[in-house]
Amino acid sequence: MMIFQLSYLFLILVLVMIVSMVARGKIARYLTILFSAFVFVFTIVNNMTLTNFDYGVLSILALSFQLNFVSSVLLILISFIGIFVPLRYGSSPGFFVLLQFLMFSLVGLFTTRDFIVFYIFWEMVLIPSFFVIGIWGGKSKNYAAMKFFIYTHVGSVFMLLGIFTMYFTEHASTFSMATLISGIGTIPMAYQSFVIFGFLFAFLIKLPTAPLHSWLPDAYVEAPSEGTVFISALLSKMGAFGLLVIFAPIFMASSFAGSTAVPAALIALGIFSLIYSALVALYQKDMKRMMSYASVGHMSFITIAVGGFLYLNGSNPLASQLLYYGAVFQLISHGIIIAMIFALVDTLERATGTRNIPSLGGLARQLPVLSFLILAAFLASVAIPGFSGFVGEISILLGSYAVLKYYLIFVLAGVVLTASYHVFALQRTIFGPYNEFLGNIKARKEELLVAIFPLILIFILGIYPALIFHIFHINAIQFLGGIHI
Repeated sequence: MMIFQLSYLFLILVLVMIVSMVARGKIARYLTILFSAFVFVFTIVNNMTLTNFDYGVLSILALSFQLNFVSSVLLILISFIGIFVPLRYGSSPGFFVLLQFLMFSLVGLFTTRDFIVFYIFWEMVLIPSFFVIGIWGGKSKNYAAMKFFIYTHVGSVFMLLGIFTMYFTEHASTFSMATLISGIGTIPMAYQSFVIFGFLFAFLIKLPTAPLHSWLPDAYVEAPSEGTVFISALLSKMGAFGLLVIFAPIFMASSFAGSTAVPAALIALGIFSLIYSALVALYQKDMKRMMSYASVGHMSFITIAVGGFLYLNGSNPLASQLLYYGAVFQLISHGIIIAMIFALVDTLERATGTRNIPSLGGLARQLPVLSFLILAAFLASVAIPGFSGFVGEISILLGSYAVLKYYLIFVLAGVVLTASYHVFALQRTIFGPYNEFLGNIKARKEELLVAIFPLILIFILGIYPALIFHIFHINAIQFLGGIHI
């Protein structure tokens, strides 16, 4: 018997949001931390009990929600961000209410098994993200907020059309994911093609994958630092979750299963996105914008992994496991690393008054602790062994070899380019002679102390990655997003 039912999680978060809106002072900040800790305990406990889930309350929605391996990993990431952001930033109560609303939407998005409910939560996520950028953002906040909204909303319209196409052509009486996905192979090929395109288009925008990525740098740069942290760590996971849990089952249940055209296109897009983002990042002077493109590059591995997984179509079980589980591990690893990096970039800007890379230099002499943390975060981003970033990327690279063979050299070229701009930025910021024009600078000790929290997690997951899979009792691929294959 589950200690807490999944529906209780939604009820508690709604109560937390109401109390946060009514109360004054720092109560919203502390409630966000408290609820995030509850999400973490809830996820761990209910995965370790190995019992069937009893939804009980909210009987109308009960059949629409399910906690599986991928959603559980993402709930852990949500709980981390929900603790890290309030610890690191003392923002206004309104910001934390929006963060709670975002967490509520994402918990629903990652656990629902109903397409209409999924779409509703997908659209709800736009609300807090749009207002955080539009209210607390930089000089071009209105442009960035509208660009973000238009891009993601256009993608979601195609996804909604795909949902209704399945529903009406299959003559279904429910929007259950399992029901509609299992029946997609029975509808005409033209409708199947549109459904596959609609979902893929929406998920690639949200991931994002180049050339559908142009909303991301503007949104990340113009958002306030605390907004950039949770947007970069959580929102891109929506597209990745969609590819892993929804698009892959749809494609495998369709008449296109076994075809290599779509998987090959996904792999090609992923490689292009990886190399393109690295080349653009090399020419960036703003460290925040540079790391925005780094985020695009990291999420490109998800596109490659999903494409390779579908290309193999079960023909190579070991490579399939490496690709799928490597992608899932990449989700939580990227979320923690990118959150730490953007928080450190904010600390750097507060200390020096700039995040312009050419204006910095020799920071290790004046800010040794901050320089060490930036160096560690960048090494994790480059995927050096011993850091969590290495685990997901090496798993995807090894699994991809079964598909790409010698074409894997293009992925490795992207990895080298990624390392290049990280090293180039480190050379011009924390190493070399100190830029005396910066004067006597200091970093806030409390900000440095909080940054150790994600660094510890990055080291733990890098040294003992099996911890994630042991928690959820995963030994081999037995399901895809809760749908058995």
